[in-house]
Amino acid sequence: MNLFLRTICVLGFTLAMLSGCSKGTGRLAVKGSVSFKGLPLPHGNIQFFPLEEGKGESAGAMISKGSFEIPASNGMLSGKYKVVISCAEEMKNPPKNLARGSSPPTEEKLPPEFSSFEKTKATAEVTSTGKNIFDFIIP
Repeated sequence: MNLFLRTICVLGFTLAMLSGCSKGTGRLAVKGSVSFKGLPLPHGNIQFFPLEEGKGESAGAMISKGSFEIPASNGMLSGKYKVVISCAEEMKNPPKNLARGSSPPTEEKLPPEFSSFEKTKATAEVTSTGKNIFDFIIP
């Protein structure tokens, strides 16, 4: 009888925990693609910043072969977001006076209308009812 009661208690506790977790955090998965000059962006990063103060947190992901994905565990709440996309590459002609052992300097390859926090025109609206797939085409 003692084993039976323990089993019932464990089962009850497990069900209580699962029902408490079903509400979730409200965070939503986001994914999509980024193309630049008609080709998938080979690498870079994408960041989403809430447009409304106090409405969610920023989130971001690495871009690889033109694709990005933010899982729900790191995702965003429903709302409108400013989007910043960056693709920095090593400078082809770096300055000659670099300090020994320093990293090679990089330069942004994307136009400021996408890569600058102050100048970006890219936005996205994350919704609890949508697929939240965003495709960004950079000319």
